Amino acid sequence: MRLFEIILLVSASIFPFLFLFKRGIANKKFIFILVGIIFILHLLLEGLRWQMFLCYILILITLMLWKKAKSKPWNLFIKILMTSSYIVVLVLSWSLPMLLPVFTLPAPTGKFKIGTKYIHIKTDRPELITQDQKDQRELMLKVWYPAQITEEGLEDYLDKGSRLGFATKYGLPAWSMNYLDFIKTHTYIQPAIAKGKFPVLIFSHGHYSNAFGYYSLLEEIVSQGYIVININHTYESTGSIFPNGEIKLYNTTYDSLSNNSEQAEMVWNATQQFQQAENTEEEYQAIKDILTDYVAAKSIQRWSNDISSVIDHLENDKQLSFIATHMKKSGIGVFGHSHGGAAAGQALLDDKRIEAAINIDGTQWGDMINSTLNKAFASISSAWPEEHPNFNNQAFRNKSNADFYNIRINNTGHSNFMDIPLMVNVPAINEAGDMAPFKAYEITNSLILKFFNKYLLNKQNNIYAIENKFEEVSIQTVF
Repeated sequence: MRLFEIILLVSASIFPFLFLFKRGIANKKFIFILVGIIFILHLLLEGLRWQMFLCYILILITLMLWKKAKSKPWNLFIKILMTSSYIVVLVLSWSLPMLLPVFTLPAPTGKFKIGTKYIHIKTDRPELITQDQKDQRELMLKVWYPAQITEEGLEDYLDKGSRLGFATKYGLPAWSMNYLDFIKTHTYIQPAIAKGKFPVLIFSHGHYSNAFGYYSLLEEIVSQGYIVININHTYESTGSIFPNGEIKLYNTTYDSLSNNSEQAEMVWNATQQFQQAENTEEEYQAIKDILTDYVAAKSIQRWSNDISSVIDHLENDKQLSFIATHMKKSGIGVFGHSHGGAAAGQALLDDKRIEAAINIDGTQWGDMINSTLNKAFASISSAWPEEHPNFNNQAFRNKSNADFYNIRINNTGHSNFMDIPLMVNVPAINEAGDMAPFKAYEITNSLILKFFNKYLLNKQNNIYAIENKFEEVSIQTVF
């Protein structure tokens, strides 16, 4: 929390008890003036946000009652009733700004400033998620790139589509995300691209997540000299806003129709058989069909096609020409988180233009179980609990003819690779592990950069050196 927010909350915690039990306290006028000054400084330097409204109300009511208090003390019953009610409200007053804080993003350590530009692309592929058979697949992209800054301003944290989608997902009103205006990014709005040539990475987000809510990872990678094309998979992210102002949220209708009871029963039965298996062959027999037939596999294939469509546009679309002359001809890297990580793995199989890929904490649905890789690949996972069925042991059963790293980061959870641990500061809710968020980002970025530096830039990077630097990291090479 911010400094003056803490001071106001402490004030709200102390003043009512002074009022109830020390009504004769001197220097009331001084207290009024001091609280007023603190509030004004909070307003000017930090700004109002709705999470603090209960605190504002508590202080206001307390000061008003204090000012009008009579010399006769209240009886014990009234004191107990008011104190009990006040404690409940006070707990909420502290909880709201702590649960949804004004957080600080990690500062990028690379030499490049960061710019972004939003690009709208239309494909000739049918849109399978909507009911209209005439619809064709459209995507919003956010291109992050090394920039040269003149007078450009910093962009707001999350666009309108992402904010509305996040609020809708958790049943919150749209205005509840306005406090994100206080989050300072390190990303500038459409500056010129920096001089030089840079390798290109394509990033795919998690299923039903904020497509562009990965500042902690992407700002650092771009600052080190990479162009990152961040896909928003339409109708399967929380929300996507298009140039005409239309916002397309997660399509719950399609989800309920495609991920139906039959699909749920199929994956439940396979999971039970997998967990009861006594050897790897029985594990394989239990899940070999669902890895390719489950609805998630169909979505993974659609996302892999999205990635290929982006590469097509990268080669031919005038909107992306501003980065065309700044692209290194060293091949394209793809990485993603969760569902997007699996899409990165599938795209590595599907598209010969992709040189290397990373799956960050995603179950590898799709064709991987029936394939052998011939290009560099890394699987980075959080510390999955024992009850989490590790389908990836079978998904990667054919291993690889190229370098293949199986990496685990202990003490992390599924959300440690996105901004959620900063946005929602409660591990029991945000699915983060015990590791401090900034350290998790540092480790993940180190792994991503070393991997792509090695396989896109041919740098002699020792990926295993990260094991010596961070004891939480375990790396196995799979052949």
